[in-house]
Parts: sequence; structure tokens; C-alpha cells
Amino acid sequence: MREREFERYLLSDESIKSKTKAVNSRVSKARLIERELGVDLDEVVSDDTVMYETLIRVKQETNDQNGNNSNALRKYYEFSNGNKFPTLAEYEQKEA
Repeated sequence: MREREFERYLLSDESIKSKTKAVNSRVSKARLIERELGVDLDEVVSDDTVMYETLIRVKQETNDQNGNNSNALRKYYEFSNGNKFPTLAEYEQKEA
């Protein structure tokens, strides 16, 4: 994960109101995903199928009750690719 660049991206995101707390939380959640799932986020977000599978794993394996872990991964995807990843249902529909 390109942590410093990701932090700068989040700090410049106008939709994030509580800069310090929200940015630190998302970076921390992104680190947790890498550690808990044994993945590199740069590899995950470079392939939509891997991204989809990782989002499923995040829900199942990181106790992502409120979606904060998934949100951090989605923000990293947006940072890396310049666009948002579709919802799981939209992705499944597209792939069907």
C-alpha cells in the first residue's frame, strides 16, 4: 500500500469532514486488511475480480459489522483507479 500518498489523497477529499480522525481511521483499516488477509492493496485494486473477492473476504474475515473496513478498501480503490468500485450487487449483475 502506498500509505503516504493515500493519506494525502484522503486529506484532499472534500467529502471527508473530520480530517485527522477519519483519515487515520481509514489508513488504519487499510493496514488491518493487508495484515489480516495477507494481501497487498495495490495488487487487490489492480484487478476487479480480486477486488470483489477481497471485499467478500473483508466482510467474512474481519468482523466488518459497520462496513468501515470495506469503506477503507473502496477508498483505496478510488485513490488508485480514479473511480469508485461498484456495489457487490452491481458487480455480480455485470458479471452474470
